[in-house]
Amino acid sequence: MTLVLVIDADPSVRTAVHDCLEHRGMDALVVDNGAAGIEHFEKLAIDLAIVDIFMPDIDGLEIIRRFSQRTPRVPVIAMSGFLSQDLYATAPDFLRMAGELGAAFCLRKPFRPNQLTAAIDACLGSPLEEAGHDALVMSTGERIGGKPRKALYV
Repeated sequence: MTLVLVIDADPSVRTAVHDCLEHRGMDALVVDNGAAGIEHFEKLAIDLAIVDIFMPDIDGLEIIRRFSQRTPRVPVIAMSGFLSQDLYATAPDFLRMAGELGAAFCLRKPFRPNQLTAAIDACLGSPLEEAGHDALVMSTGERIGGKPRKALYV
């Protein structure tokens, strides 16, 4: 069975993602902070990680960077509700940064269950085409990097 690690400080997001994964027949390991997520990632055979960018202890960008360096074949879906590019012209685009650090897909919150499902299917459905760090913001269809990247099974 597929094991998905979900790291998000928001209990409502954790519950919604967990329920979506469970409905698809996947095992979900849900944690509320980056330190616990990193610990589980290093000890277990994780097939996919879903990581929020903004968390109180370790930010998601650092988590994505660590995961990408240690186990680049495990796809990561980044998610964030911060709309920097849309609302704040001078703020960085954190989802773009997540893609550059190794996230296979990025989801802008709020997202629909079918958008999460599409990201999961893309990450677990096809072999990696190349080792680049390209991503797609699912809620807008915006490509990050170059051509789309598909991730490998672990």
